[in-house]
Amino acid sequence: MKFGMYTRGTNEGGSHISVIDARSLQEAEAYFAGMKRLSIAQFKNLFVVREINNSQSNKNLLLG
Repeated sequence: MKFGMYTRGTNEGGSHISVIDARSLQEAEAYFAGMKRLSIAQFKNLFVVREINNSQSNKNLLLG
């Protein structure tokens, strides 16, 4: 599954900051928190991680 990291407060149509393949939402959150060198709690205050389905990622690719 693909997961995207977004800044908190970004609407659903916002573009992602980073995308990874992970087995679960928790795994993706842990990866992104480690990448940002934040605890999970600090990370969740600043960012949100959502699963990206194929139609969303294709739309982002088309928009460049």
